[in-house]
Amino acid sequence: MKNKYIAMAAGLAMAFAGVGCSDDEPATGSGSHNWNIDGNEIVNIKPERTKLLRNPMSGWVLYAGLGDGLSDTFWEDYDNFPSAVGPVKVSDYANTLFIRGAWSDFNPEPGKYVWNDGQLNTKPAKRFKMLVDGAKERGMKLAFCFVCDSQDKHYCFTPQYVIDAGAKGFYTVTGSVTVWSPYADDPVFQQKYEEFVRDFAAKYDDPDVTMFISGTGLGKWGETHTMTYSTGNNDPRMAVAEWVTDVYTKHFTHVPLIINYHRTILSTGSFTDNAQTMETSAQIIDMAVRKGYSLRHDAFGMKQYYKDWERAEAKKYLYQRPLIMEGGWVESSHGGSIKGDGYADHGEVRWGEYYEGKAACVNMMDFRYSKSAGETWRWFNDAYEAVTEFIAEGAYRLYPDKVSVPVSAHRGQNVSFTHRWSNLGWGYCPTNIPQWNQKYKVAFALLDRNTEKPVFVSVDEEPCLDTWIKGKPSTYTTTFKLGDVPAGQYVWAVGLVDTTKDNEIGLEISAKEGLTADGWLKLREVNIQ
Repeated sequence: MKNKYIAMAAGLAMAFAGVGCSDDEPATGSGSHNWNIDGNEIVNIKPERTKLLRNPMSGWVLYAGLGDGLSDTFWEDYDNFPSAVGPVKVSDYANTLFIRGAWSDFNPEPGKYVWNDGQLNTKPAKRFKMLVDGAKERGMKLAFCFVCDSQDKHYCFTPQYVIDAGAKGFYTVTGSVTVWSPYADDPVFQQKYEEFVRDFAAKYDDPDVTMFISGTGLGKWGETHTMTYSTGNNDPRMAVAEWVTDVYTKHFTHVPLIINYHRTILSTGSFTDNAQTMETSAQIIDMAVRKGYSLRHDAFGMKQYYKDWERAEAKKYLYQRPLIMEGGWVESSHGGSIKGDGYADHGEVRWGEYYEGKAACVNMMDFRYSKSAGETWRWFNDAYEAVTEFIAEGAYRLYPDKVSVPVSAHRGQNVSFTHRWSNLGWGYCPTNIPQWNQKYKVAFALLDRNTEKPVFVSVDEEPCLDTWIKGKPSTYTTTFKLGDVPAGQYVWAVGLVDTTKDNEIGLEISAKEGLTADGWLKLREVNIQ
């Protein structure tokens, strides 16, 4: 199947030349390094190249929602999903469950929320519990988008209580249904929306549970375009951008926030090549990034929407912020439109999305919901090789290929390690985002031989994992004083720890063997005197 798309891939490679992952990034780690430290032994480590790593801000994202379009057998469907290699469990391939839903489904009445057990008995509340419980059982984290604009929808996506409070808005017609949406610059709407975001954050600003938050929810489909303001023009655009990004950054301080990067962000239009509109879009994106936002785009593979302007924006923030990809063409609603992009069928669409995402060095790709034939089905049946290739080569995959390790040591005296790290993925580990604030660090540990639990841990403050780029190994020499542990035989180990959680393992190392159940990579036994 993959051979069918070789010519298309070559064309995309030419089109994206100079935009994708660079091999010209400088190597990290300072100074020269001595591998032949007196009393040390060099340990070489083999990488694990194909296993799914459940690391944050990486991997495939499985989509779901709270509306009636969702099957009530969602998990049963995805636990027995047809693929090119037979039935598979989709959660074995994906790290995140993305729940995109109407604000009115999350919060239909003042102070009543789907996440509070026993408060609501609505269908969306039951689906929310089913989805959240199922994700937890399958080792997946959650992500969310709250849509408040009702354009193109068959019911109002903003709760009735907001209208009753006096919020001003506008009507649109979807089929035979008239729906209402708020003006994004209306002060009553803004007050009620912030109250909702505040209360949601009190529950879900938790990185152990939540992978990311799509941090606006405004505009058509929640994608921050086709806006309508009370003024009838774009005059409130920048003020609304400042307001909504302030709301999310105020209340979400531990979980990554995401904003769309497209040429009409928070504009009244859906698409334009107008220079002034695009200049303002670039200013809004830059403002959001400075506040701590990461980036996503929802039209990968749509060649008339994802073009050189979007590629340049992605390149501008390469390795500064992680990028999330969502494909654009939806099989059930876009039909023959794909032919305008030169695709023969929706299998080719998936490959077009994949190569565009690879060129942008995205950290995450999407499995959108489909009961049978649809986006996820196409990935697993017409582009299964892309599914497994992204797990192996996308996002980030970190491991130390070589470590100089002390053979023996004395309590209270210094020990030194020289260690070299590589990233096998085309993306990066975004420890530089404000919500993480470099909390993930390299640490060396002495493990109890029997329990494989650490009895001593030393964190190396020099390595910054966000600087580890594919093809540029980073080398460090670390020296620290060994603590007052009892004399005896131990095991040296290295790990990527979360310094906000008492130096527990925070990231999986991509090593072939030698990992403990907790994620420490064993290096060699050592005699402590």
